[in-house]
Amino acid sequence: MFIRRITTRHRVSGGSYYSFRLVRNVRTPTGIKQFTLLNLGAHFDVPRQRWAELVQLVNNLNSPQLSLTDPDPELLQVAERIHARLIERQPAEPGSDLARVHLDSLDNCRVRSVGGERLVLAALDHLGFRTALRRAGASDRDARVAAALVAARMLQPSSERAAWQWLNTRSATLELLRLETVQPLSLNKLYRISDLLWRHRAALEKALCQRERDLFETTSTLVFVDLTNVHYHGAAGGDLQFGRSKQRRNDCPLVTLGLSLDEAGFPLRSEVLPGNVSEPGTLADALRQLRVPVRPGQPAAPRPTVIMDAGLSTQANIAWLSERGYDWITVQRGREPPPKKAPDAVFRTRRGQEARAWLLPAAADEDDPESAESPEPAEPAAAAGREELRLCVWSRQRQAKEDAILARRRQDFEAAVRDLHAGLSVKGRTKRYEKVLVRLGRIKERYPQVAKQYKVQVLRGVKKGRHLLAKAVTLERRQQHATDTAQAGSYVLRTSHATWDLRRIVRTYWQLADIEATFRSLKGEVGLRPVYHRKPERIRAHLFIAVLAYHGIHLMRRRLRAQGISDSWVTIRRKLSRWMRQTTLLRAEDGSWIETRQDTRPDAEAAAIAEALGAPPRLHRRRVRIPAPVVGEAPGPQFGPSPSNEKDNPVVT
Repeated sequence: MFIRRITTRHRVSGGSYYSFRLVRNVRTPTGIKQFTLLNLGAHFDVPRQRWAELVQLVNNLNSPQLSLTDPDPELLQVAERIHARLIERQPAEPGSDLARVHLDSLDNCRVRSVGGERLVLAALDHLGFRTALRRAGASDRDARVAAALVAARMLQPSSERAAWQWLNTRSATLELLRLETVQPLSLNKLYRISDLLWRHRAALEKALCQRERDLFETTSTLVFVDLTNVHYHGAAGGDLQFGRSKQRRNDCPLVTLGLSLDEAGFPLRSEVLPGNVSEPGTLADALRQLRVPVRPGQPAAPRPTVIMDAGLSTQANIAWLSERGYDWITVQRGREPPPKKAPDAVFRTRRGQEARAWLLPAAADEDDPESAESPEPAEPAAAAGREELRLCVWSRQRQAKEDAILARRRQDFEAAVRDLHAGLSVKGRTKRYEKVLVRLGRIKERYPQVAKQYKVQVLRGVKKGRHLLAKAVTLERRQQHATDTAQAGSYVLRTSHATWDLRRIVRTYWQLADIEATFRSLKGEVGLRPVYHRKPERIRAHLFIAVLAYHGIHLMRRRLRAQGISDSWVTIRRKLSRWMRQTTLLRAEDGSWIETRQDTRPDAEAAAIAEALGAPPRLHRRRVRIPAPVVGEAPGPQFGPSPSNEKDNPVVT
């Protein structure tokens, strides 16, 4: 290799300029020719007397050799940039790779997605998924098929049948895991692997939990407990029971997934429960299943602090936690307006908004006018003899959000009531007293949060025939309207950590918002809903595969956020979907076929994701040569020129 200066003239102006190129001499049948490896541009400022030294540094980077002297740091940086660009371009090496081919025979086939597959399989390997499954007793091939099934749930979230179709027709996952055979992977094999994963659930969860704790140095001092339900289009039975659906699919039987997460957002333990269970009644069962692993030689870990939302913070649950030595932080059911005194603590949220906290008495006094205006009475202390701390928290960000929500819903409710009243004097609109009451009831059902803030009456009018007509619909604000306005932006926290600083309590509870966001990712981004199976064991396996997929997704998203990439998993999947792997076929002059299987070059967005995850894109090329068939042998590859060129360039068969 050497550097050459090229003179280029402008055809219009007649002027000229210099550019610099990295070239190489190659011996060909017609003589020695120069091939340009890289255009160094017109602003290449390395002095001419140092070109040979620079080229030698680039050669050393290609084939590392020991140097007797330390290279110039500035010149080494230039050499490293040139070397990186050479790797990016991947120029064809002269010599044995040279071949005379029929260009019209070029054909591409077996185009499969590969970018997301490489990254999610690397994430599962980093978590030790296949190693944990083999240690649990699974064979190496079953562990690889299980990794393919979990990868399919991460990249193509749906049912096991959809995963089977995707793996066999659209993805390079089976090729990367050395599972490609003459016969495609069977659907029954995936079902058996899902059964295998459910049987080894406890061992897998323990191994993944320990690995994640080692990677992120979490201590499991905090535990977040949450539940969600999944609907099924079919008959009820077993765990499939009718209940209150969070997706408002009360027409379908449900099954519930309970999950315990650590402070980093990784699942600690999952449980599949019947669809008709209530959230408050499952907390004790979920915590009984939680086992914090302790390493040999270390003392037993203290019981973690349980962080709950209002749905789980019943009096019975708090009493159960206190009796068994669990510390807890939760939000009180029922609000209280902020006290009028100066706050006990003032600090900032992560977005820089002001937040305030006031220390409240452990139980509200009946003589306290503020607690008397509260829509629900404050709950007493959980367990006798155990001190409890209550504090009121207000933030400007929450105030603005709730004010906007209240204003919009109040406006819509008042407009609906006024429209109902205006219709009493419009021909063709509802006027009968009974039907007006029905319509008013539907309006209240549509706006339950603000309907209680108004007193709405339907005044009786005259009788017309057998029907009583409505005279007017009146609207009047209750005291609750002013109370809810005063309470906007505030909430009350309760905790057993009576010695903690107020800021620490509030910031710890704020982590629940992050955990709930990751839990929403589990519900919406890994194909958790709906359930397509009927057998109980397959339903449980379907939910557990979603939990396993979430382990890998959460690991990748944490690493990407650390590098400044905060995209949702749906966006990440979309960016990686354009990174493909394909086979290129070319017929050589001697009749043989050259088959090249390699990854396409990812675009800038996909490459940035791969770099952030520590897996920079590489060529990943595999090339084979298929000899030309002789008379009496089976035909070669059935690929060649397009039909329009078949007369001049017949396909070799």
